[in-house]
Amino acid sequence: MRVLIAGEPSVHLQNYCRAIKKHIKEIILLTETPANIPEASRSYVANFRGSNPLKWLSNRKEIKKIISKEKPDIIHIHQINRLAYFTASSAEKTPIVSTAWGSDVLLMPKKNIIYKNICRYVLRKSKYITADAGIMINAMNDIFPSKTKYVHLQYGINPVQPSNKEHIIYSNRLHKKLYNIEDIIVDFDAFFKKHTGWELHIAGSGTETAQLKELSKKLNSGKKISFLGWLNEEENRKEYAKASIYASIPSSDGVSVSLLESMSANCIPVVSDLPANKEWIEDGINGVIKKENTNPFEEALKLNLENCFSINQKKIRDNAEKNKTTEIFFNLYCKAINE
Repeated sequence: MRVLIAGEPSVHLQNYCRAIKKHIKEIILLTETPANIPEASRSYVANFRGSNPLKWLSNRKEIKKIISKEKPDIIHIHQINRLAYFTASSAEKTPIVSTAWGSDVLLMPKKNIIYKNICRYVLRKSKYITADAGIMINAMNDIFPSKTKYVHLQYGINPVQPSNKEHIIYSNRLHKKLYNIEDIIVDFDAFFKKHTGWELHIAGSGTETAQLKELSKKLNSGKKISFLGWLNEEENRKEYAKASIYASIPSSDGVSVSLLESMSANCIPVVSDLPANKEWIEDGINGVIKKENTNPFEEALKLNLENCFSINQKKIRDNAEKNKTTEIFFNLYCKAINE
């Protein structure tokens, strides 16, 4: 089977390509910026991020040529955006499976009618659309109702083996306003007043990195806040393994891979009050949902750890291990092709 994968060249896409390659013959990659993904036999770039419609049309013609040349058995679109729209509109007979990422179906269609129509078109053209949270499936049903298209399915993770836990709170989301890293720092500073032996490790980077570092310098806890930069997979897994608490509090999200990885590593998850998070975390039982006027890290210390870890390990084992979820993706490919 030959699969054309179109999407954002992220670590999630790279991990997916690595996993699905075990089931298929060949991957052809289509991204908006150059990507270095070894599992792809060939890679193409078509950028729709600018505002020049003539460039969009030119790139759409190139996508048509790519599809005609490569003759994929199936196209898998990751993230429903402009690249997804032009890829879907260029695929005349090739079946499409799409995967929604979160804000592409939860937030963008609410911005204006153009984004909503882009999303509706990709949903209509796709044989199946996967999403990792029920709220995303509900949102897609509101845009394009269907009883058969939508599949609740995780990307899947390779579980992290816990090591000896230290007094570390770990955060590894992007340094953008959406992810509220500033709030994590402020909550840690308040927590630190009573728990001076704890540290906050912040991985990742983004547009707010410099601002976040400046904030940390002004706080009493500043010397216990470490900015680790962008970590590779092995380094990231080591942080999960030794951290006692994991913090991820974006304003909008689907089910994040990092949350699932932290659960597998026996971190206590501290998450924002979002429907996707509530599908995995019951406040005060197997994690903490951040609330106003309470410190989530103080709340994390109140949990029954044995119960918390037992619940989370079972959830990951039953619903999120990559070897299981990747096989389901492959079966969706086969089903879409045979239909």
